Amino acid sequence: MSTLPKYPKIRCSRCGDCCMVPVVPVTHKDVARLIKHTGLPASALVRFCPSSEMAYDDDSGLWIKFKSIRRAMVLRKRRDGRCIFQTPEKACSAYEARPQTCRTFPYNVDFDGKKITEITLNEVMKCNAVKCSKGSIDIDAVIANVKKEYREDNSYHKSVKQWNSSNGRGTVKDFLKFIGL
Repeated sequence: MSTLPKYPKIRCSRCGDCCMVPVVPVTHKDVARLIKHTGLPASALVRFCPSSEMAYDDDSGLWIKFKSIRRAMVLRKRRDGRCIFQTPEKACSAYEARPQTCRTFPYNVDFDGKKITEITLNEVMKCNAVKCSKGSIDIDAVIANVKKEYREDNSYHKSVKQWNSSNGRGTVKDFLKFIGL
């Protein structure tokens, strides 16, 4: 890999905030991995949240039309706000199958074509990671996961666009079936 731009080197503090604070949009590929890992149906893994819970623009590719409302498919949380996979010890019980967004957090990686132009910390929430001189996060793995996330997001957004332009009035169950879940 070519020389990377400077980036914040961090070590996860294991605070668990990233599993409580943000609403995590998921794709059909994320949900399929979680279904395979847990044996749970898609309806137990996701919910469909309104725009009042997330700050994504109309053209983000996330917004699914249902009758007179629009929603985004996100990872389900418990009543106390924790991700359904966060254990009391603040670990992830579905770590091997976790969504791509979880795999790349807290980094943002910007590309100009195939060249990485910038690596920064995500600002969706304040990450409590500890800055360090070497960093314990495998940045090459993060970059590989960002690339995979882009591919999966693009595929999912195409499906959402197709749903919205053709079906866009069905139920959540219809949408899950439409995207292969």
